Amino acid sequence: MEDTVLEKIDSLWPQTNYCMCDRCRLDIACYSLNHLPTRYVTTNAGAVLHKFDSLTTQSDAEITACVYRAIQMVGECPNHEVFESSNTDSDQKN
Repeated sequence: MEDTVLEKIDSLWPQTNYCMCDRCRLDIACYSLNHLPTRYVTTNAGAVLHKFDSLTTQSDAEITACVYRAIQMVGECPNHEVFESSNTDSDQKN
C-alpha cells in the first residue's frame, strides 16, 4: 500500500499550490496509510495482486479520495514553520 499511496501522492500533489517539501510528503503518506486498509504482502505474486486490486475503479477511487484529503489537510496546516513551506528541501541545501 505504501508504494501505491506514494505514487498517488506524486500524481495528485503537483496539481496543488501546497508546500511540496519532504516533511509534508511524509505527513501526507502517513495520514493516508493510517486511513486506508492495510495490505501486507511478502511475495512478488502478492505485490502483483495488490497492484491489480488497487487499479480497480472502486479501490482507486478510495485511495485517490484519501490521498487528496490528506494533501488538503497537510497543505492547509503543515507540520512546520510557515517560512519553510516556501522552500523545498533542495532549496534549503543550497
